[in-house]
Amino acid sequence: MPPQDSEWDKYLSIWEKAVDTQMHFNEMSVKSRQLGLTFVAGALGVAVVLLSQGQAFSLEVHLWLFSLQLHVAVLLVLGAYVALRAVKLLDLNVYHKMLRGAVSFGEDLEENYLKGKHLELEKGMTQAISHFSRYPDAKVVRGENGRYQYTGESLKNAESKISEFYSATGRFLVFAAAALFLVTNLNFVRPTLSGGQESLQLGVESTTDQNGSQRPLAGEEAQPNVEVSK
Repeated sequence: MPPQDSEWDKYLSIWEKAVDTQMHFNEMSVKSRQLGLTFVAGALGVAVVLLSQGQAFSLEVHLWLFSLQLHVAVLLVLGAYVALRAVKLLDLNVYHKMLRGAVSFGEDLEENYLKGKHLELEKGMTQAISHFSRYPDAKVVRGENGRYQYTGESLKNAESKISEFYSATGRFLVFAAAALFLVTNLNFVRPTLSGGQESLQLGVESTTDQNGSQRPLAGEEAQPNVEVSK
């Protein structure tokens, strides 16, 4: 039972404020990730709707010798990827770093001012949460004296896990954009001649006689070839 003195009240007040600060920055981090997922879900939903409209929302792009179709759905998915990257920078470089600072302060307070002096615990609450967050194989073993002992060997901090989440989502968006681009161009790609015009030769079927000259097949009248330009 901790002593009920002014020193304990002071440490308890500081600890409560530290926990509130940790919760605040953790909430900000979670909201930023929710914002990123909202961009992804919204872009994919609108892309599917626009894709169902066919070529009505497409732009024709001339690239070297070919004309390609750039659907707005592809641009939306790429835009979601850019937005996700921006959210990642905000999350990992701002909110997560402030959260780590608040957690480090809480761990210092529990280790040097609370644990062993006012509380007979193996770890404080902040230390226990950090332990399970950093060690995927974290476990708790009850010792002979009844006190908990925390174990774990595979160290992997929260920042690397969050970074993997953003990377996996980003790769999915890039793959989705590439797939949409290929699907919308399967029946559209065509060669482009100089000046952006296409040329098509139309004529009747013919055969070659013994003298090497071409003549129309039997039953067909000879017609001149016609060149149609678009």
